[in-house]
Amino acid sequence: MKSKRSKIRSLLTDSNFENNHSSQIRSVSQGRITAHKFEPSAGEKPLLTDSNHLEMIGKKTFFPASFGLVILMAFIHKGDTIGQALQLTMSLSSRPLLYPTLTCSINFDFMTTAEVEMLSISGPRPYSKKGDLEDLATISKWDPTPLPLNGLDDTVANVTGSFSDWKKELVISWKLPIFRLSQEYRCTAQGTDMNGQPVTAFETITVNTEESALDDARDADDFNLLSDRIDDLVANSSLQAEEDFHAIENQVRDLESSFALRFQDVETQVEKQRESMNSSAETVENLDKALQKIRQNLLDLQQSVTQLQQKNKDQAVVQRFFKASIPFDISGTFKGKIYFISKTVADFEIADAAASCEAYGGYLVEIDDTEELKFISDFASQRGKSVRIFTGANDRSREGHFVYYKSKKRVPSFLWNRGEPNNVLRSEDCTEIQGKLNDVTCGLPGKYICESQ
Repeated sequence: MKSKRSKIRSLLTDSNFENNHSSQIRSVSQGRITAHKFEPSAGEKPLLTDSNHLEMIGKKTFFPASFGLVILMAFIHKGDTIGQALQLTMSLSSRPLLYPTLTCSINFDFMTTAEVEMLSISGPRPYSKKGDLEDLATISKWDPTPLPLNGLDDTVANVTGSFSDWKKELVISWKLPIFRLSQEYRCTAQGTDMNGQPVTAFETITVNTEESALDDARDADDFNLLSDRIDDLVANSSLQAEEDFHAIENQVRDLESSFALRFQDVETQVEKQRESMNSSAETVENLDKALQKIRQNLLDLQQSVTQLQQKNKDQAVVQRFFKASIPFDISGTFKGKIYFISKTVADFEIADAAASCEAYGGYLVEIDDTEELKFISDFASQRGKSVRIFTGANDRSREGHFVYYKSKKRVPSFLWNRGEPNNVLRSEDCTEIQGKLNDVTCGLPGKYICESQ
């Protein structure tokens, strides 16, 4: 910046620059624009005297025939965010909106006064009935490999991107359809300004679809309904449940066979009617309608089979928790989640605890906000205040950088108790819940808490 200022001063004090002329500065960026009068006789007078502005040299110069050199400059207010120091773009592909592709990128077509350190895309969590914005994917200068978050795996969407000096981009391409009528997604850029202060910018885009036919089907899988039936599932043995399911499957197969025979019979009748010149057109039309109705019944039946299979799968997940070799205390539901605290006190090994959670369909707890923290803290205090209850947050990969074990997402600062994390004796790499989070030494005796969607 100093070299650019020197060049401009030399131009302004050059004898070829005509005296007593001034130029009105025009917009060359999204920042706040200020008019500045250039006086060649000012000598070493500072280029800018307004302390409320920062300078950014524009890319354009032009030479009026009779007024000498006029330089276009833009001045960005100190309070401006990163969104005014650079151009942030959120775009939507032209694919069908049930399978959108979202692109979050930085436009380098003009000069920036901020350093971008991270891009992220937020939106509703996959399969969630709520429209709350949660981080779905991030990419940063520390980790230029795109990182999917909150259940966004390769069965749901492809996450790609690039984070280099000349290209900063994050892309989510959905593989599964989106059935919500209106969904908002947000592109966020984080970084630092010229003074080293943190700044943030975001752009939002709304995806509108015309399909909501499967909302009712998804309601059947709602976890609240599953929770209401836990007592019934515990009372029934797994053998009885399996026998009931097989009985339903046999009934479905019988119905399919019956419909298949009727379908073949109707097809034969339709063919005969078509071959017969004496058959009336009205009779053929009625038989065609009957055939279409049977086909629709078969499709509905196949959908019912799929729903029964999925329902049985969800019930099996809950039953595995009740039959676990390590017993769990189970919470009520909170925003579509349930929480499991191990009943056995043992030396905490984070990898073993994570494997135990995953074996029964969950993962070590990851706290997103203060409401969830309070729910979990109240649930944990009911299990005994004198026992440590460990979470999945740790800084074993990088000292002082606490992240969750499964998602690798950084732990929010507002979740810590006052003065924490303090790394006593430089050995506290795990975390426990004591109202809020404390960092503690791994390997101490205690319990651990899992969560499941």
